[in-house]
Amino acid sequence: MWRTSERCVKYCSIFGVHLVMAPLSFLWIFGNLSAYMDSYFRFSCYPKCADCDTQWLLALYIASSCPGGLLTKFLVKRLGLKWTGVVAMVICGLSTLGSAWVLQYSVAWTVVLYSVFFGQAVGMNFSVSYQLVGGWAPENFALFTATVTGFPTTLSIIQNQIITAYVNPNNLKADAFVGHRTYFSQPEILHRVPMTVIMYAAMTFVLQMIGYILITNPPQISSGDSRNSDGRKLETVTDTTDILTSSDSSSKESNGQAVNNYGSNNVSNGTTNMSENNQSKPTMLKFDLNSTGDFAERDATTTPGPEDEPKSWEPSEIVKTPVFYALLFFGTSIMYGLILKSNFYKQFALLYINDDKYLTLVGTLIPIISTVSRIIFGACIDRSMLSIKDAVVLSLSLQTILCAFWYFAPQVNAILYLIFTLGLAVTQSVYYLIMPTAALRIFGPGHFSTNYGLLLTINIFVGFIMPVTVSPLHDILGWFWLFTSVSITSLITLMFVVFTSFNI
Repeated sequence: MWRTSERCVKYCSIFGVHLVMAPLSFLWIFGNLSAYMDSYFRFSCYPKCADCDTQWLLALYIASSCPGGLLTKFLVKRLGLKWTGVVAMVICGLSTLGSAWVLQYSVAWTVVLYSVFFGQAVGMNFSVSYQLVGGWAPENFALFTATVTGFPTTLSIIQNQIITAYVNPNNLKADAFVGHRTYFSQPEILHRVPMTVIMYAAMTFVLQMIGYILITNPPQISSGDSRNSDGRKLETVTDTTDILTSSDSSSKESNGQAVNNYGSNNVSNGTTNMSENNQSKPTMLKFDLNSTGDFAERDATTTPGPEDEPKSWEPSEIVKTPVFYALLFFGTSIMYGLILKSNFYKQFALLYINDDKYLTLVGTLIPIISTVSRIIFGACIDRSMLSIKDAVVLSLSLQTILCAFWYFAPQVNAILYLIFTLGLAVTQSVYYLIMPTAALRIFGPGHFSTNYGLLLTINIFVGFIMPVTVSPLHDILGWFWLFTSVSITSLITLMFVVFTSFNI
């Protein structure tokens, strides 16, 4: 009965984690929503609200996730995991509701609320959610990370349909051309835009609230600190997240990934390195969250010693490793392409495919393909069918090829454009899987929240560089070279990754 109750709490908590990741859907609805928001800024409040480039909206949303992620460890020490997430939920709700009002008066203030504050809250959500998943299901971390990040991607399918059905129910065509871009100038579309933001805020807040009602903090181990994640003192420590390890493992590489850090890819299969003295009996390894929001590991059958634990790299150590920079460059290249696709897949296509509902269908299929491919990649990594490096190389290779020809796709026909766009969704889907999985399995469990936060620093770089470079590239060189720049960046990164060892 106790085991059944514990299993019920575990899966209710994991389901709740999926719901609290709802704000991540903004990344997949923005391409659809931005077509209406840009039109609103251009024809409803121009010139009084034109005090900032709308390129900053998505860019700073992504950039702000890094400080949000780094802030999590500080808050977890004082509030615990669950209440840190509740704080993020409140910030998400207030910032999105506020932006629905300020967008009528200022693009800059819309960026502050809808990007800076909202983005920081989403970064906090990332860190809290991954730690909850790691606390409850460390043996399937990559798979559950894929499903957790896949839920908001799937949620955007419904949200995109609701947005278009509400804003443009009659499928009116974009009727205003300014430079290389098209806009909607019809008043019946424009006056609905602020309410659309309110609808999105309400959906996100309700889902997060339900999620945090379902979530229970995972069993804790606090090494050197007798406080649990709620900040209360612990007299005794219990733990139920066990991983039974096999007795016939040896030190070797699996798919190019070493087995010395967090068991690398083989932990998820239930195998890890063992000393010769212990090869005749199985060992129980336990992976938990300590009071600082990082993962802890111990041996359940013996008193843990330094030689028994996997290497956990300090933040000051990982910045000296080539694999850290390979992951940063990977994140930069993929995020660059992801932002361009999210920003412009609809605006660019409207030049050749003048069908708003068809392009909304494209936006609806993007999250479906992203979710399915992310789950497949996660399952393959958990089962050691793919290493982290394999997934990175495959992702960069596909993006290099697709972005080189994406410009021509809508000029051939609408179906080809759909295929190319969904292909990009596949290759870019692994970003939110690779980063947390690499932080845990390559750099070890001991400093997960900080190391993951350091990997997110690429979001700051991309977030601030994109608005400065994209508009000049687009205005001076046009759409072709804008998309080709993604292909060139991905190719350079791919060459660096191929010659970088992911074993440290």
